[in-house]
Amino acid sequence: MYMQNKIDTLIDRFYKGETNSQEEEFLLSYFAHNQDFPQDDADRNLFQALSAAKATLPEGLEQKLSFMIDSWEAQEKGEKKQVSRRHTIEFRRRIIGIAVSVLLIIGVGFWYQYQQGGVQSGLEDTYTNPHDSQEAVLEALQLFSQNFSKGTGVFEKADQKVDQTMKIVDQLLTEKGAATHPATLTK
Repeated sequence: MYMQNKIDTLIDRFYKGETNSQEEEFLLSYFAHNQDFPQDDADRNLFQALSAAKATLPEGLEQKLSFMIDSWEAQEKGEKKQVSRRHTIEFRRRIIGIAVSVLLIIGVGFWYQYQQGGVQSGLEDTYTNPHDSQEAVLEALQLFSQNFSKGTGVFEKADQKVDQTMKIVDQLLTEKGAATHPATLTK
């Protein structure tokens, strides 16, 4: 009776997927040699069917799987590069949009200020000679352009650093993936 309880416990564990290979071999051997209990016929038939079926793998399956995994990795890397480029372009568009908005606001402010007829502008009395005022405006625009270029230069440098960092991270992930990938170890 003790043996039958042990067998019943092992069968329950087998159906739950909790047995190891030694326990499964024990059950297989038990059902092959003992036919004492008729209530075990369904389990006996199952174990006999499992022992009769031998799994065979097609030739070249490992190479085909390795090739498929490598192609998926290459495709994934290409998609990551496209996403990175898309984010870079989107970031630059936002910066340009902000700069254009600021310039538009400044331009509207100057236009409004000059369009007011009754209010005396602070810039009207500054220059009496049109040539001097033109040079002052050009100088102010050049100063603005230089400062704006410095500001965007910082973003370009930061963008380059981010690209370099992403290349290093991609390279490290590729090396780590190659070191832990079982298909690349057999090549």
